[in-house]
Amino acid sequence: MKRSILAVALFLAVGSVGFGQTQVAAPATQAVAPKNLAQVPVKRVVLFSSGVGFFEHQGVVNGNEIAELRFKTEQINDILKSLVLSDRDGGQVRTVTYPSMDPLSRTLKSFQIDISDNPPMSVLLNQIRGTKVSIIIGDDKVEGTILGVESKERVVGKEEKVVETWTVNVITPTGIRSVPLDDVRKLDIQDPTLQNELTQALQALVQVRDKDKKPVLVNFDGQGQRHVAMGYVVETPIWKTTYRLILPDPTSRDTAKLLGWAVIENQTDNDWNEVSLDLVGGRPLAFIENLYQPLYVPRPVINPRVQASLRPQTYDRGMDASTSPPQIDLQKVTASGNTGGGMGGALFTDASGAKAADQPISASDFGLGVSSIATTSKIGQAFHYNVDKVTLARQRSAMIPIITEPVEFDRVSIYNASALQHNPLLGVRLKNKTDKYLLSGPVAVLDTTHTKVGENELIGTAYAGDASIDDVPAGQERLLSYAVDQEVLIDSTHHGESSELVTGSIVKGVLHLKFKSEITQDYVVDNKGAHEKSVVLEHPVSEHFELMEPAKPLEKTDTMYRFSVVVPPKKQTLLHVRQEWLRGEEVALLPLDTVTLETYFRQGPIPKTVKDALAAIIHKKGEVWDFQEQKQHKANERTLLLEEEGNLRENIKVLAAGSKSQQDQMNELIAREENVKRLSGEIKELDSQIAKSTAELNKLISELNVE
Repeated sequence: MKRSILAVALFLAVGSVGFGQTQVAAPATQAVAPKNLAQVPVKRVVLFSSGVGFFEHQGVVNGNEIAELRFKTEQINDILKSLVLSDRDGGQVRTVTYPSMDPLSRTLKSFQIDISDNPPMSVLLNQIRGTKVSIIIGDDKVEGTILGVESKERVVGKEEKVVETWTVNVITPTGIRSVPLDDVRKLDIQDPTLQNELTQALQALVQVRDKDKKPVLVNFDGQGQRHVAMGYVVETPIWKTTYRLILPDPTSRDTAKLLGWAVIENQTDNDWNEVSLDLVGGRPLAFIENLYQPLYVPRPVINPRVQASLRPQTYDRGMDASTSPPQIDLQKVTASGNTGGGMGGALFTDASGAKAADQPISASDFGLGVSSIATTSKIGQAFHYNVDKVTLARQRSAMIPIITEPVEFDRVSIYNASALQHNPLLGVRLKNKTDKYLLSGPVAVLDTTHTKVGENELIGTAYAGDASIDDVPAGQERLLSYAVDQEVLIDSTHHGESSELVTGSIVKGVLHLKFKSEITQDYVVDNKGAHEKSVVLEHPVSEHFELMEPAKPLEKTDTMYRFSVVVPPKKQTLLHVRQEWLRGEEVALLPLDTVTLETYFRQGPIPKTVKDALAAIIHKKGEVWDFQEQKQHKANERTLLLEEEGNLRENIKVLAAGSKSQQDQMNELIAREENVKRLSGEIKELDSQIAKSTAELNKLISELNVE
């Protein structure tokens, strides 16, 4: 019976023989917490609407200290890709250390005992042949050196079933003992080195399963107190916007009030205490590359060649290099900013040369020639909101007010037949005349209410509906709809389609026809309310068609025309929409039969000159057709005569030679042959006439240009 590595682990856990006097070193996979940890808290957070965030830590270190950052395993790749560091006043960043993540199979194979394939007890013991062990079987104890493991067959049960069993052979002072593995109660490995190797291998398995935080240690070296900074990009929840639009009384000319909130989440393991928060609406490209897991390139295995030894070789002196590459001594690199890669430099110096520890660190400080991502002018069309001194505990969310602006608007009713067939939607045309960029998000609309209480009328504000807004840059307008307008009914059932021939021309034997297709739609808008209504009607744009009525829409999108109509109270208004498409059709005249040509000839809109040309073509085609009919008639007649000649020849064969009957049949055959010759000549003549008329028809058509 096979035993798994778990059984061995159990033996090791309860075993004590051979280890009472031995101190085993801590496994290499266990991290030792540093004692000289520096406090470098988060001071600036930049959240992007694309799902990443830039985090900047600032703090003070004294002498040689270590700053610890903790991340989830899946975040380490982002840290390795984006981490930037700064240590000023002569300090330097020595190393950044973190737990390794070698592929498990490779890690396990690096130990003396290979447990990568979850080996059974027999395989594991075979790996440690020559090792001293202590084995307890029942009340017996066997101590010695493992010679090997072998399988044996044993008969068990009443049915005498043959099963395979494994036996470990141990060399003891009294001889070789064979110990069945099925009978082993306890097994101790007497070699401390192998015991430690097995323990470390099991620890490696545990570490791979550990998905908790991984410590990243930044080693700052230097003299005295120095300001340091650390920045990195990791995946974060996208920040979202939500709005409240408060509409004034319809009878007033007041502006509406727009309240905008940013919804943010601190899903990190650091509290945000009075951090500078930037909310950026840009979409920088971000990806994940597997930098955390060590990668190995497979190499070919080449067997050594066995050859006779070569004689010692001598070589002429080579040419001296004109210059030698400079050797850089990292110990002598100063804080002048020349270390590159953000590993040092005076990153806290402002434009005047003053040094401020709390001043935000721009991205250009972290790397020479790198522009700050927090400056909108440096990241194209990106926009951002800055909120100073934000405090938010880790794993908490918050809403932050970012917009409190009066906005201009127009009350409108918006109709789209595909959204709602008989009623428009209540809405507004929002005009963003602020200097803010409105990010897309939901809008809760609150409208003015009038409540009659006795003789008094109370004016208040109540929820009116929800809307959704797309991105609105400063200076642009957007339509919002938030409820059904039940005071307006729209009838859009009257529509029509038509197509007619407009004109035609002939160019080089091709008939060019122009057709006009037309689609119409009537909208009857019935305002049953007590106030005038401004209605925006959306009408679909039809491919190829051009808008004829009304002459110009209010505005046009890729798929919709928008028309505006004003409807007085208790009145109706008609909007007639007409679109046209002038399309062309080309018809080659030569293959057409006369019936089709006569159909085009009878079309009224075709000019008289074109009709006359069609008449000439019809006449010439009729002439060719007549010749072809005559030829076909004569060909049929000749075929009939040839069949009769065949019958006559058969009769002549059976009649008595020289008889009158035979002679009459021969005379009849001669007459038939004369008629066949005559018909063949006439058919030949008709072929010539057909060819001549066809050539004249082709020439007529190919040279015809009539408009």
